[in-house]
Order: sequence, then C-alpha cells, then structure tokens
Amino acid sequence: MRRFIVIAAVAAFAAVLTPAALAATATPFGGATVNDGILTLVSNTGDAGATNDASGATFSGTGVTLFSSITMLSSEFNVTDDDCKAGSPRFQVRVQTPSGEKNVFVYLGPAPSFTGCAANAWLTSGNLIGSSEGRFDTSQILAGTQVSTYAQALALVGSYPVTGISLVVDSGWAFPDTEQTVLVRNVRINASTFYTGETTPPETGGLNPAQACKTLRSELGLSAFRAAYGTNTNRANAYGKCVSAMARMKSDAARSSAVTRIDAAAAKCAKLGVTKKGKGKAKGLAKQTSLAACLKKTV
Repeated sequence: MRRFIVIAAVAAFAAVLTPAALAATATPFGGATVNDGILTLVSNTGDAGATNDASGATFSGTGVTLFSSITMLSSEFNVTDDDCKAGSPRFQVRVQTPSGEKNVFVYLGPAPSFTGCAANAWLTSGNLIGSSEGRFDTSQILAGTQVSTYAQALALVGSYPVTGISLVVDSGWAFPDTEQTVLVRNVRINASTFYTGETTPPETGGLNPAQACKTLRSELGLSAFRAAYGTNTNRANAYGKCVSAMARMKSDAARSSAVTRIDAAAAKCAKLGVTKKGKGKAKGLAKQTSLAACLKKTV
C-alpha cells in the first residue's frame, strides 16, 4: 500500500512553534519547505537529485510517551498535484518494540483506498485517534495488519514507547508525472498544533508559492499557464507543478520577481507569434514553435 522510507536525517530548518506549546517542535526534511506558516511537501522522483524524492516533518516535545498516550492526531492537507496514493500522505508513529523500532503508518485521505482526494482543496482528516476505519497499518509489527482500526492498533502496540512522529509524502513515483505535492497546515498532536499560518509580516511585494501561481494563472490565462507548467497529457497538473517550482525559490521576493519575469516572457512569446498550435516562427526561436517550448525556456 505504501513505499517505506527511513528518515535518516532532517534538514536544519527553524522549528515551527505554537504559543501554547513552546517545547514542541516541527522539523522539515527532504524536499519540504515552509512558507507563510504552511508546510509544502514535495515528492519528485523524476529529477536528477534524490533530496526531494520524499518530504516530511518530524515532531517532538509533544508529551507523547506511549502509543496509548496519543489522544489527538490530525491535519489539514491540500493535494495540489495529482492525488493521494500509495499510502501518501500519512503519519508515521515510530514505536520501540521488543524486536527494535518499527513504524505504525496512519493514512490520510478517504478510506478504504486512501485515494480520490479532491485536488486544490483543503481537506481535514479529523482526529484519527479512535477511528473505526482501517487506516492504521501495523504490518511492520505483525504481518497482515495493514488495514487495522485504531482499537486493533491500540491492542497491538498501545504499551510500546513512541520514539518519533512524522508526517510524510513520498509517492511521486506512483504517478505518471513522477511528482506529488501536498500542502499541510494545522497539524495537531495532543495539545500541540503546528503550521498554523502564523508568521512574521510578509516581505513587501512578495508572494508565497500559492499566490505566485494563482497570479500567473490569472495573468497568463489558463492555456498559457498549463503550457508553461503542465507535464501530463492534458497539462492539468500545471498548478501543482508551479507550486512545487515556486516553493524551491529562496524567498517571497524572489517569487514575485519570477512572476514578473515569466509574465514578460509570455508577452514576448505572444508578440513573436508563437502559438499554442506551434504554427508561428520567429528569429531566435527557430526550434521553439510551440507556446510550451517558448515558455518552458523561461520557467
């Protein structure tokens, strides 16, 4: 149902805290970024590097001791690219068993398949603790228990110490475009809440990844926007690809500059006669006879 990943290291990001739980910390890893208090998780297995094959955040200082001491486990998430699939996104609760550390996977998305997540919409998992749905995968501890209820998981691992809790996205490999992008906010673990959107005032004139992509989609028009960023057959994954690309930039100011640059490039492509059907030709663009080719040179 999911591809197992081992979290060997975490990025040296500043921890995101909530005023109510100063001791609790969230540490992003892999291809994860934080913008305006929102966690962006990207799994891209199609590019050259392996850093963003999986993304996530690890949580500590939540007061969780045993598996049975977890009373709240929830999140809001937005699948901007593709879908929920192959067990991603999910929580991972690492427990100490007599035979070593093992993971309990807690899948997000609609049961029983955990696919079919609405794209570009904020979804709420609700409190997963106490769920009667088979979204607890305890098969690392006992074979054949991939679809356990909370009660079944509690009976099996309730007395085991918890050594780590993470939220993970790692199923880019399961999609034709080799990428999965998920935005996350309001992660709740017992009394601690992470990624609430509370940040310092934004940079003047800056845009976060979602704002930058919405601006480009509005200014370029849907056809040009999809031509610039889309990669699948109908280019409908353009928004997720754009958010992923914008999230890799260093600041909101850099994204704002990129929007201006891309908007100008689109106007230039149109002025030179490059069309979506690829019939236009212009000096310097002899081999770029489509709008997609012209714009992708810039984005």
